[in-house]
Amino acid sequence: MPTHALVMKVAEEVGEVVEAYLGMTGGNPRKGVHKTASDVLDELADVILSAAVPMVELAGGPEQAAQHMARRLGVVSAREVAGVAASGWHGSFIAPHVLLRREDGAVLMLRRHNTGYRDGWLCPPAGRIEPGEDVLAAAIREAGEETGVTLHRDDAEFCHVLHRTAASLPGPCHAVSDYWFTFRRWVGEPRAAEPDKASEALWIDPAAPPADVIPHCVQALAAIGRGETFGVHGWTPDS
Repeated sequence: MPTHALVMKVAEEVGEVVEAYLGMTGGNPRKGVHKTASDVLDELADVILSAAVPMVELAGGPEQAAQHMARRLGVVSAREVAGVAASGWHGSFIAPHVLLRREDGAVLMLRRHNTGYRDGWLCPPAGRIEPGEDVLAAAIREAGEETGVTLHRDDAEFCHVLHRTAASLPGPCHAVSDYWFTFRRWVGEPRAAEPDKASEALWIDPAAPPADVIPHCVQALAAIGRGETFGVHGWTPDS
């Protein structure tokens, strides 16, 4: 399809979102409630997919489109914290990481798949904080979703914070603070519980990680092995 048709397709999909939302809320008295929240979510997903196609076309390929999206996320994130930044505060995002550690010292890694970031590489269960969660609650939830195990707060051992930066990270600081927690007890058999996001789960020696572990995770594993609770990654020496 020509590019102008792909762009106009986005407008068509937006109209279907509105129609589905009216159907969910009964906004059209003649039709009443005849749609569900799932229908609205489906239509919203179609908008995202429809926008992605001309983005790839106009950017010159999927990698260029992804880079543009990363830059745009940074701009949007900066807008969201503009009011706070004006008073002198800037924020780094927080990402919880979980190390499931066996008695022999091995830790669990997941091979990323179809995520758009470091696919094919290994990393521990990790993710983002949802509204209403503290960082440990988010760590326990993410590990449960990604490996299928049940964890308890009392078993958590805080082991490291890694403050890292990269141009592709969101927000005005383009930075994330990774909080690492170790668990030596859990309920269930660890596995790749989200096959659409991870192709396999495997145990590795943290003292000799394979070459395909994400580099900043390698750094954190080494620091944890030395008993260090803080590190930085990606910053220039004089930053």
